[in-house]
Amino acid sequence: MKTTISVLGYADFSDWFIGHSGSTYWTKKDSEKAELFRKIEPYLTFLNIPDLERQGADIQTKVEELEMLNQSLRDRDKVKDDAISQLSDQLMALSIRLQEVERRQQLS
Repeated sequence: MKTTISVLGYADFSDWFIGHSGSTYWTKKDSEKAELFRKIEPYLTFLNIPDLERQGADIQTKVEELEMLNQSLRDRDKVKDDAISQLSDQLMALSIRLQEVERRQQLS
């Protein structure tokens, strides 16, 4: 915040704001300091830790849900791949049996 306040042109106020005892703003009236703070407040960023923690927990929950969904889809794909493989094997066996039947008919 000190840098932001200084960039806005209030270096002395930035020193007071972070607690430096040499700042001229220790002698200013509270009303003057409050007025200056109102000017710079829109440029300052304050972290709301509980909100950030809640957002992080929400994101973590969503990640876990997506991981479970992803695993479920992988499991379902595996079942489908196995079923396709089994059907392919059965089709191959039927094809071989059909060829044998056709060969026997030709020989008769």
